Amino acid sequence: MNGTRHLRPPQVSENKDNVCRIVVLGSPGVGKTALTVRFLTKRFIGEYCPTLESVYRYISDKSDDEDVRLDILDTAGQVSTSWNEGYALWGDCFVLVYSITEYSSFEEVHRLRRLLESSRRSSSMCCVVVGNKNDLVYERQVTMAQGEQLAHEVGCRFYEVSVCDWLQLPQICDIFNDLHAIWKRTKTLKDGRQRKSSSSAKFKQAIQKVISGKSPTTKKLSSSNSGVT
Repeated sequence: MNGTRHLRPPQVSENKDNVCRIVVLGSPGVGKTALTVRFLTKRFIGEYCPTLESVYRYISDKSDDEDVRLDILDTAGQVSTSWNEGYALWGDCFVLVYSITEYSSFEEVHRLRRLLESSRRSSSMCCVVVGNKNDLVYERQVTMAQGEQLAHEVGCRFYEVSVCDWLQLPQICDIFNDLHAIWKRTKTLKDGRQRKSSSSAKFKQAIQKVISGKSPTTKKLSSSNSGVT
């Protein structure tokens, strides 16, 4: 999928209603930045500075209803004792990443999930669970079944990929495209309920005016204008 990419600060967004904000979370070294950059540029870069935090703007080349606009926050590696609540409040959707070769990173996803639910005061979230580095099969510490079970508990989709494997690029693109599609459907339903609620409220107000006798009345003609002598 082609599109334009550029960096932008997290607090800036043009017409938030049209942009899906995605936050990529996980332990240091699990491949959060590699995953994000692979989606944006189709390239794989093996090493990144673990302390950097960036927001990328993605805009697809389409100009119809399938247009995809994303702000992707690639977070710095979270230290297990700290948590930035701003991630939970800024994002619409979340990518929870762990490495299949590091069980502690899988446990960290459990912790991040609980923190997100606490910060957003809801267990209902638009998110996906991603197990990375499935090319390192002999170093596996987390089974696919464990990843699927976690995704089932969260109520979201599960992906197991290798960001360094070019052949798995379609699955990596699916992660972000599917999140956008879920977000768009959820937003459409929410907007529809709000419009329905607004229309219902206006109808009830009109009925109440009729019942209370406050509806408009027809003005009577004065005798001077009625033609009666």
